[in-house]
Amino acid sequence: MNEFSQIDLDISEAFQKKQMDKVCSLYYEAANYFENKADIEAACFFYTQALVMALEENHDLKEKIIYKLEKYGRSKDETIN
Repeated sequence: MNEFSQIDLDISEAFQKKQMDKVCSLYYEAANYFENKADIEAACFFYTQALVMALEENHDLKEKIIYKLEKYGRSKDETIN
């Protein structure tokens, strides 16, 4: 089993147990995994999911996640002129 498969299983388990703060941390971990693999699209997907959880849970990772999304230009609404 590769590292991401374990993270994926851990995310599923945390969701089932309604441990949303842990889900946030695991999404962040998954994002870092893909960022380290240079898969920025996948990383930003997981950073976005982590941010949703962080905002809902007022998680300590909130600022780090926002920084990562800003780093990749994902924090701006390009539909607004």
